[in-house]
Amino acid sequence: MLESKRGRLFFILLCFSYLLAAFLASQPLRLILSDPRIDLYYTHIPLIPLISAFLLIRKRKIFFADSTPSIFPGMTITITGVFLYILARFSISKTEYSIAVAVFSAILLFAGVLITLYGLKSFKKAFFPIAFLLFAVPVPESIMEKVVIEIARNSVHVTDLLFNLIGIPYIRKGIEIYLPGYILVVGPECAGWRSSISILIISILAGHLFLKKFGNKLLLVALAIPMIIIKNGMRIVVLYLISYFIDERFMEPGFIHRSVGYGMFTIVLIIMGLILWSLEKEELRESQNNHQS
Repeated sequence: MLESKRGRLFFILLCFSYLLAAFLASQPLRLILSDPRIDLYYTHIPLIPLISAFLLIRKRKIFFADSTPSIFPGMTITITGVFLYILARFSISKTEYSIAVAVFSAILLFAGVLITLYGLKSFKKAFFPIAFLLFAVPVPESIMEKVVIEIARNSVHVTDLLFNLIGIPYIRKGIEIYLPGYILVVGPECAGWRSSISILIISILAGHLFLKKFGNKLLLVALAIPMIIIKNGMRIVVLYLISYFIDERFMEPGFIHRSVGYGMFTIVLIIMGLILWSLEKEELRESQNNHQS
Protein backbone atom coordinates (compact mmCIF):
# COMPACT_ATOMS: atom_id res chain seq x y z
CA MET A 1 0.00 0.00 0.00
CA LEU A 2 2.88 2.31 0.91
CA GLU A 3 4.62 1.55 -2.38
CA SER A 4 1.38 2.25 -4.22
CA LYS A 5 0.97 5.61 -2.50
CA ARG A 6 4.62 6.49 -3.12
CA GLY A 7 4.28 5.48 -6.77
CA ARG A 8 1.26 7.73 -7.24
CA LEU A 9 2.99 10.61 -5.46
CA PHE A 10 6.14 10.23 -7.59
CA PHE A 11 4.09 10.12 -10.79
CA ILE A 12 2.16 13.26 -9.78
CA LEU A 13 5.46 15.03 -9.04
CA LEU A 14 6.83 13.89 -12.40
CA CYS A 15 3.73 15.20 -14.23
CA PHE A 16 4.01 18.49 -12.35
CA SER A 17 7.68 18.83 -13.30
CA TYR A 18 6.76 18.13 -16.95
CA LEU A 19 4.12 20.86 -16.91
CA LEU A 20 6.53 23.20 -15.15
CA ALA A 21 9.21 22.55 -17.77
CA ALA A 22 6.65 23.13 -20.55
CA PHE A 23 5.58 26.40 -18.93
CA LEU A 24 9.16 27.62 -18.52
CA ALA A 25 9.99 26.71 -22.12
CA SER A 26 6.85 28.38 -23.46
CA GLN A 27 7.92 31.79 -22.17
CA PRO A 28 10.95 32.24 -24.48
CA LEU A 29 9.29 30.27 -27.29
CA ARG A 30 6.52 32.85 -27.57
CA LEU A 31 9.07 35.29 -28.93
CA ILE A 32 9.82 33.23 -32.01
CA LEU A 33 6.42 31.59 -32.51
CA SER A 34 4.83 35.04 -32.71
CA ASP A 35 7.45 36.42 -35.11
CA PRO A 36 6.08 36.14 -38.69
CA ARG A 37 9.61 36.43 -40.13
CA ILE A 38 10.93 33.21 -38.59
CA ASP A 39 7.94 31.26 -37.24
CA LEU A 40 8.11 29.16 -40.45
CA TYR A 41 11.10 27.31 -38.97
CA TYR A 42 9.45 26.43 -35.66
CA THR A 43 5.78 25.57 -36.32
CA HIS A 44 6.40 21.93 -35.33
CA ILE A 45 7.50 22.83 -31.79
CA PRO A 46 4.07 22.98 -30.04
CA LEU A 47 3.36 19.35 -31.00
CA ILE A 48 6.64 17.94 -29.64
CA PRO A 49 5.80 18.07 -25.88
CA LEU A 50 2.40 16.47 -26.58
CA ILE A 51 3.97 13.57 -28.51
CA SER A 52 6.64 13.11 -25.82
CA ALA A 53 4.00 13.08 -23.07
CA PHE A 54 2.01 10.47 -25.01
CA LEU A 55 5.09 8.26 -25.36
CA LEU A 56 5.87 8.53 -21.65
CA ILE A 57 2.31 7.80 -20.52
CA ARG A 58 1.90 5.00 -23.06
CA LYS A 59 4.61 2.86 -21.43
CA ARG A 60 4.73 4.38 -17.97
CA LYS A 61 4.42 0.96 -16.27
CA ILE A 62 7.51 -0.24 -18.13
CA PHE A 63 9.51 2.98 -17.74
CA PHE A 64 8.85 3.51 -14.05
CA ALA A 65 8.62 -0.05 -12.71
CA ASP A 66 11.24 -1.16 -10.16
CA SER A 67 12.42 2.40 -9.73
CA THR A 68 15.27 3.37 -7.41
CA PRO A 69 15.67 7.11 -6.78
CA SER A 70 19.04 8.60 -7.74
CA ILE A 71 18.97 11.76 -5.68
CA PHE A 72 22.49 13.14 -6.15
CA PRO A 73 22.83 12.83 -9.96
CA GLY A 74 19.18 13.82 -10.45
CA MET A 75 19.39 16.93 -8.27
CA THR A 76 22.69 17.90 -9.91
CA ILE A 77 21.05 17.83 -13.35
CA THR A 78 17.95 19.66 -12.05
CA ILE A 79 19.99 22.43 -10.44
CA THR A 80 22.09 22.74 -13.60
CA GLY A 81 18.89 23.14 -15.62
CA VAL A 82 17.56 25.82 -13.27
CA PHE A 83 20.89 27.68 -13.34
CA LEU A 84 21.08 27.63 -17.15
CA TYR A 85 17.47 28.76 -17.44
CA ILE A 86 18.02 31.75 -15.16
CA LEU A 87 21.25 32.58 -16.99
CA ALA A 88 19.55 32.44 -20.42
CA ARG A 89 16.36 34.26 -19.46
CA PHE A 90 17.75 37.03 -17.32
CA SER A 91 21.21 37.59 -18.74
CA ILE A 92 21.95 41.20 -19.70
CA SER A 93 23.72 40.25 -22.95
CA LYS A 94 21.12 38.07 -24.67
CA THR A 95 22.01 36.43 -27.98
CA GLU A 96 20.06 34.40 -30.54
CA TYR A 97 21.19 31.30 -28.64
CA SER A 98 19.49 32.40 -25.39
CA ILE A 99 16.09 30.97 -26.37
CA ALA A 100 17.63 27.62 -27.35
CA VAL A 101 19.53 27.44 -24.04
CA ALA A 102 16.39 28.35 -22.05
CA VAL A 103 14.30 25.61 -23.70
CA PHE A 104 17.10 23.06 -23.39
CA SER A 105 17.52 23.89 -19.70
CA ALA A 106 13.77 23.30 -19.13
CA ILE A 107 14.17 19.82 -20.65
CA LEU A 108 17.23 19.28 -18.45
CA LEU A 109 15.17 20.23 -15.39
CA PHE A 110 12.53 17.62 -16.22
CA ALA A 111 15.15 14.94 -16.91
CA GLY A 112 16.78 15.72 -13.58
CA VAL A 113 13.49 15.34 -11.69
CA LEU A 114 12.83 12.01 -13.43
CA ILE A 115 16.25 10.70 -12.42
CA THR A 116 15.80 11.99 -8.87
CA LEU A 117 12.46 10.20 -8.46
CA TYR A 118 12.97 7.05 -10.52
CA GLY A 119 16.70 6.61 -11.05
CA LEU A 120 19.05 6.17 -13.97
CA LYS A 121 17.59 2.80 -14.92
CA SER A 122 14.17 4.33 -15.58
CA PHE A 123 15.81 7.25 -17.37
CA LYS A 124 17.50 4.85 -19.80
CA LYS A 125 14.17 3.11 -20.48
CA ALA A 126 12.44 6.45 -21.10
CA PHE A 127 15.36 7.96 -23.01
CA PHE A 128 13.63 8.25 -26.40
CA PRO A 129 10.59 10.31 -25.23
CA ILE A 130 12.94 12.62 -23.33
CA ALA A 131 15.43 12.92 -26.20
CA PHE A 132 12.49 13.54 -28.55
CA LEU A 133 11.88 16.78 -26.63
CA LEU A 134 15.08 18.14 -28.20
CA PHE A 135 13.02 18.81 -31.34
CA ALA A 136 11.35 21.52 -29.27
CA VAL A 137 14.68 23.32 -28.87
CA PRO A 138 14.68 26.08 -31.52
CA VAL A 139 17.85 26.00 -33.58
CA PRO A 140 19.16 29.60 -33.82
CA GLU A 141 17.91 31.51 -36.85
CA SER A 142 21.38 31.94 -38.39
CA ILE A 143 21.88 28.16 -38.44
CA MET A 144 18.34 27.47 -39.65
CA GLU A 145 18.80 29.81 -42.61
CA LYS A 146 21.91 27.89 -43.68
CA VAL A 147 20.09 24.55 -43.41
CA VAL A 148 17.09 25.78 -45.42
CA ILE A 149 19.33 27.34 -48.07
CA GLU A 150 21.25 24.06 -48.36
CA ILE A 151 17.98 22.14 -48.85
CA ALA A 152 16.90 24.63 -51.52
CA ARG A 153 20.30 24.43 -53.22
CA ASN A 154 20.15 20.63 -53.44
CA SER A 155 16.56 20.84 -54.63
CA VAL A 156 17.81 22.85 -57.63
CA HIS A 157 19.99 19.90 -58.68
CA VAL A 158 16.97 17.59 -58.60
CA THR A 159 15.02 20.17 -60.63
CA ASP A 160 17.87 20.23 -63.16
CA LEU A 161 17.70 16.47 -63.56
CA LEU A 162 13.92 16.37 -63.91
CA PHE A 163 13.77 19.15 -66.52
CA ASN A 164 16.45 17.33 -68.51
CA LEU A 165 14.54 14.05 -68.31
CA ILE A 166 11.29 15.68 -69.42
CA GLY A 167 13.06 17.56 -72.20
CA ILE A 168 12.00 21.07 -71.25
CA PRO A 169 14.50 23.71 -72.40
CA TYR A 170 15.83 25.97 -69.65
CA ILE A 171 18.81 28.01 -68.56
CA ARG A 172 19.95 28.01 -64.95
CA LYS A 173 22.01 30.74 -63.33
CA GLY A 174 22.55 29.92 -59.69
CA ILE A 175 19.13 29.68 -58.06
CA GLU A 176 17.38 31.27 -61.05
CA ILE A 177 15.87 28.98 -63.68
CA TYR A 178 14.78 30.55 -66.98
CA LEU A 179 11.94 28.55 -68.55
CA PRO A 180 9.42 29.16 -71.35
CA GLY A 181 6.97 31.66 -69.86
CA TYR A 182 8.50 31.80 -66.38
CA ILE A 183 11.59 32.65 -64.38
CA LEU A 184 11.77 30.48 -61.26
CA VAL A 185 13.81 31.62 -58.28
CA VAL A 186 14.50 28.69 -55.97
CA GLY A 187 14.91 30.50 -52.66
CA PRO A 188 14.58 29.35 -49.03
CA GLU A 189 10.78 29.43 -49.30
CA CYS A 190 11.08 26.63 -51.89
CA ALA A 191 12.75 24.33 -49.35
CA GLY A 192 9.36 23.22 -48.04
CA TRP A 193 10.72 23.36 -44.51
CA ARG A 194 7.45 22.54 -42.72
CA SER A 195 6.91 19.34 -44.68
CA SER A 196 10.63 18.51 -44.57
CA ILE A 197 10.91 18.63 -40.78
CA SER A 198 7.57 16.78 -40.53
CA ILE A 199 8.88 13.93 -42.69
CA LEU A 200 12.06 13.72 -40.61
CA ILE A 201 10.17 13.69 -37.28
CA ILE A 202 7.60 11.16 -38.54
CA SER A 203 10.42 8.88 -39.75
CA ILE A 204 12.16 8.98 -36.37
CA LEU A 205 8.90 8.41 -34.51
CA ALA A 206 7.73 5.60 -36.80
CA GLY A 207 11.10 3.87 -36.52
CA HIS A 208 10.88 3.99 -32.74
CA LEU A 209 7.31 2.68 -32.61
CA PHE A 210 7.45 -0.06 -35.25
CA LEU A 211 11.07 -1.17 -35.68
CA LYS A 212 13.30 -3.01 -33.23
CA LYS A 213 16.73 -3.00 -34.86
CA PHE A 214 18.68 0.24 -34.49
CA GLY A 215 20.19 -0.21 -37.96
CA ASN A 216 16.74 -0.27 -39.56
CA LYS A 217 15.64 2.79 -37.58
CA LEU A 218 18.75 4.61 -38.79
CA LEU A 219 18.15 3.47 -42.37
CA LEU A 220 14.58 4.78 -42.32
CA VAL A 221 15.74 8.23 -41.19
CA ALA A 222 18.66 8.20 -43.63
CA LEU A 223 16.29 7.48 -46.54
CA ALA A 224 13.99 10.31 -45.43
CA ILE A 225 16.69 12.92 -46.11
CA PRO A 226 17.09 12.33 -49.88
CA MET A 227 13.32 11.90 -50.13
CA ILE A 228 12.95 15.44 -48.75
CA ILE A 229 15.29 16.81 -51.43
CA ILE A 230 13.58 14.85 -54.22
CA LYS A 231 10.16 15.96 -52.98
CA ASN A 232 11.16 19.62 -53.17
CA GLY A 233 12.60 19.27 -56.68
CA MET A 234 9.49 17.44 -57.91
CA ARG A 235 7.26 20.10 -56.37
CA ILE A 236 9.01 22.86 -58.31
CA VAL A 237 8.75 20.97 -61.60
CA VAL A 238 5.09 19.98 -61.08
CA LEU A 239 4.19 23.57 -60.16
CA TYR A 240 5.78 24.84 -63.37
CA LEU A 241 4.08 22.22 -65.57
CA ILE A 242 0.62 22.81 -64.07
CA SER A 243 1.05 26.60 -64.24
CA TYR A 244 2.30 26.58 -67.83
CA PHE A 245 -0.15 24.05 -69.30
CA ILE A 246 -3.24 24.33 -67.06
CA ASP A 247 -3.62 27.33 -64.74
CA GLU A 248 -1.24 30.17 -63.94
CA ARG A 249 -2.80 30.58 -60.48
CA PHE A 250 -0.75 27.63 -59.24
CA MET A 251 2.28 29.94 -59.26
CA GLU A 252 0.55 32.51 -57.06
CA PRO A 253 0.90 32.24 -53.27
CA GLY A 254 -2.16 30.68 -51.67
CA PHE A 255 -3.96 27.39 -51.11
CA ILE A 256 -3.82 26.35 -54.78
CA HIS A 257 -0.04 26.83 -54.77
CA ARG A 258 0.35 24.95 -51.47
CA SER A 259 -1.89 22.10 -52.64
CA VAL A 260 0.94 20.79 -54.85
CA GLY A 261 3.18 20.68 -51.79
CA TYR A 262 0.51 18.76 -49.88
CA GLY A 263 0.35 16.27 -52.71
CA MET A 264 4.11 15.77 -52.77
CA PHE A 265 4.13 15.41 -48.98
CA THR A 266 1.46 12.70 -49.18
CA ILE A 267 3.39 10.79 -51.85
CA VAL A 268 6.58 10.85 -49.76
CA LEU A 269 4.66 9.62 -46.69
CA ILE A 270 3.25 6.72 -48.72
CA ILE A 271 6.73 5.79 -49.98
CA MET A 272 8.20 6.04 -46.46
CA GLY A 273 5.29 3.93 -45.19
CA LEU A 274 6.11 1.21 -47.75
CA ILE A 275 9.78 1.28 -46.72
CA LEU A 276 8.76 1.01 -43.06
CA TRP A 277 6.44 -1.89 -43.87
CA SER A 278 9.20 -3.77 -45.71
CA LEU A 279 11.70 -3.24 -42.87
CA GLU A 280 9.15 -4.34 -40.27
CA LYS A 281 8.31 -7.42 -42.36
CA GLU A 282 12.02 -8.25 -42.66
CA GLU A 283 12.45 -8.03 -38.88
CA LEU A 284 9.43 -10.29 -38.35
CA ARG A 285 10.83 -12.84 -40.80
CA GLU A 286 14.22 -12.81 -39.06
CA SER A 287 12.53 -13.24 -35.69
CA GLN A 288 10.53 -16.23 -36.94
CA ASN A 289 13.66 -17.82 -38.43
CA ASN A 290 15.51 -17.40 -35.13
CA HIS A 291 12.65 -19.06 -33.22
CA GLN A 292 12.56 -21.99 -35.66
CA SER A 293 16.31 -22.53 -35.42
